[in-house]
Amino acid sequence: MNFLAPAMLLGAAGVAIPIALHLIGRRRAKRVRFAAVDFLLGSNKRVARRLQLRELLLLASRVLVCLAIPLALAKPVSSCAADGPAVARGPQAAVLVVDNTLAAAATVDGRPLADRIRAAALTLLDRMGPEAEIAIVPLAEGAPAPDGLGRDPLALRDTLAGMRPQPRPGDLAGALARAARLLAQSRQAVKTIYVIGVPVRGWTRGDLPDRGDLPPIALVNPLGGAPGERTIDNAAVVDVQVQTDPAAGSRGVRVTATVANFGTTPIDERGIRLSIDGRPVAAATVSLRPGEQAVKRFAAALPNGAKRADLVVELDPDALPVDDRHYVRAQLRDDVRALLVDGDARTIRHEDELFYLETALRPGDRGDSGVVVTRALPDDLADLSLDAFDVVVLANVRALSPPDVSRLVDWLRAGGGLFITVGDRVGADDYNAAMADLLPQQLRDPIDTGYGARGPERDVRALRLAKLDRDHPVLAPFDADATGLRDARFYRVMLLGPTTRVEHRRVLMRYSNGAAALVEGELGDGHVLLWTSTIDRDWTDFPIHPGFLPLVQRAVRHLARKPDDGQRRDVRVGWRYDLPILPNTTRVEIVGPTGRTIMEGERVAGRSAVTFADTDTPGLYRVSFATASGKAERAPEADFAVNLDPRASDVRRLDLRALTEAAPDVAGRQPAARPERRVELWHAIAVGLLGLLLLESVLVARR
Repeated sequence: MNFLAPAMLLGAAGVAIPIALHLIGRRRAKRVRFAAVDFLLGSNKRVARRLQLRELLLLASRVLVCLAIPLALAKPVSSCAADGPAVARGPQAAVLVVDNTLAAAATVDGRPLADRIRAAALTLLDRMGPEAEIAIVPLAEGAPAPDGLGRDPLALRDTLAGMRPQPRPGDLAGALARAARLLAQSRQAVKTIYVIGVPVRGWTRGDLPDRGDLPPIALVNPLGGAPGERTIDNAAVVDVQVQTDPAAGSRGVRVTATVANFGTTPIDERGIRLSIDGRPVAAATVSLRPGEQAVKRFAAALPNGAKRADLVVELDPDALPVDDRHYVRAQLRDDVRALLVDGDARTIRHEDELFYLETALRPGDRGDSGVVVTRALPDDLADLSLDAFDVVVLANVRALSPPDVSRLVDWLRAGGGLFITVGDRVGADDYNAAMADLLPQQLRDPIDTGYGARGPERDVRALRLAKLDRDHPVLAPFDADATGLRDARFYRVMLLGPTTRVEHRRVLMRYSNGAAALVEGELGDGHVLLWTSTIDRDWTDFPIHPGFLPLVQRAVRHLARKPDDGQRRDVRVGWRYDLPILPNTTRVEIVGPTGRTIMEGERVAGRSAVTFADTDTPGLYRVSFATASGKAERAPEADFAVNLDPRASDVRRLDLRALTEAAPDVAGRQPAARPERRVELWHAIAVGLLGLLLLESVLVARR
């Protein structure tokens, strides 16, 4: 034990005062014997003994009071082992990497983990003192970082007070890199990164970041104990898939939910439920060993008359209830009525112009493919009602007659979708003269890249698909490599002429020589796609590549404005979502769990999709479109769901010793010993002093 003001102990000499007074009070007066008094004293010996005991207690309390006053003024302190790293007080530079990921939203022993983390950070601020240069860096992925270090304790406390757990995983590597850059700005000799939180796997994308040249790193675990000893128990619904189920009727769906146990204790018979439009329709239980995943399947039907519904799969709540729910916007597939006009019909099926296209639209010739195909020859167009179809495909068709062109133009303006593919029967001059109103761009003569070449040399000369507009809904499912598209070879392609109609034209794909491969145009409320090669294998081997089927299916559904079945794209918290919009849209309104977002003006004009970035909260998002009339109308087919990244739910222990236990440096210095915490004892002595004064007052009053 030590004293902060040892000189005050000299006051302990005052303890002699009550002792002296007590001894003086005990002097006996001269005895005068009196018979009546002797009689009274003989009968009052018991009272005398009680008075003697009271006097002794009074003496003891006064002595202790005289000792407690100087002892409290001397400020005695002791020390004991402290949780967390050694923290020096005084000039230094430090960055607090504070856990505000999803894991911080857990409740441990009845107390929110976020409160424990905040308290640990405040304790660090107090220990370092006002001379320290400090910055606070959030650990959550995508969280903003400060611009520099500061010495304003109130601002730092306000930052901690305003920090809330985010429904996102962590980015430990990014946070440490930002912390290192902040510390590099300081001239202080002592620089430290403090990571505050319970280390879990959701902090990283796999392996720990490289230690590299980072400053010393210390872990502050608010749950105490050795780093990573205590963990959080958590189960989560990490994925839900919805598919149509023709066997269960026209509105039947199959729901497949994946549940994971990220905790260290087994899960026994945990309840799991499926709700459709807020109404529970199925329930089950799930049992999982630590680290195990299980799949639960539900069969259900959408409400009567509904083609779309909100689905929620929910577990019984645990310590981290945020990830116990998974949202899905399910919709039944609308059949696309497609008219395929065959410009080069053949009796041998695989040589027919439509063989590969029809096979892609109806794989396996299944009745539930979602596309109702009607075949026709060019001469049959006059006898067909175009209003009975969503999409018309002109596959290597000669230039149509003026009446047929006029009917197609009117049908397009009313919202139809036209897909034009070229071939040997398409004459550029004839198309430009008779069908200019249908073309997004005028045609030029084709080029033959393999002219005069044979075998491998012909393949070398072939063009490839090089530039893809992946922001367009047709190409959105393809990844950056898109090998199923880029591996295709094109031996002959139709060139396009110059145009000034750029406001209603968009090139979706280009060949390796820069020529346009797929061009989209608009006519009224309708869309036209122009494919500058054949849809069969006459000019290209594209139909036998894996990218052909999804491309033509997406193209036909885009032209019909009927998205695919099942569920919309899985949007994760923090992602940007490209929302397809209707033609002539002037305003987009999106209502999510936290409020309304409105996009209009240049953000919408002339676009087929808008980018929505406010996806910070999991839940269901409702979409409305407004046209020139100004009235916003609900567009349930555009609604979507936002869910957590499953990585954020992984609260299994993460070992950070490779980062925090650095090897000795070149000077041979070893890591610091376990830190000690100062315990101030004078507060307890002051409380005891008050108790002694009260006791002394009681004894005097009864004297």
